[in-house]
Amino acid sequence: MALASRRGMSADVCTNRPNCSIAQTEKGWLLVIQNEQCSVMQLFRSASSARLAVDRMMEFFEMMSVQVPGSRRAA
Repeated sequence: MALASRRGMSADVCTNRPNCSIAQTEKGWLLVIQNEQCSVMQLFRSASSARLAVDRMMEFFEMMSVQVPGSRRAA
């Protein structure tokens, strides 16, 4: 993965901590992590499972956020 900072490019990488929410839906518990540039979502069977996944999903979110624009692929 090429990072914009390593290539000397300026990238629109958000340095603020993203917002994280867990909400109950008809199909389960929805974990959403987002900032002004991107978001990730995952559905869980229980609120406790969603809470346990926050750290893992934050790492995924941060990895996706630092990719060079235009090089993103579906995960």
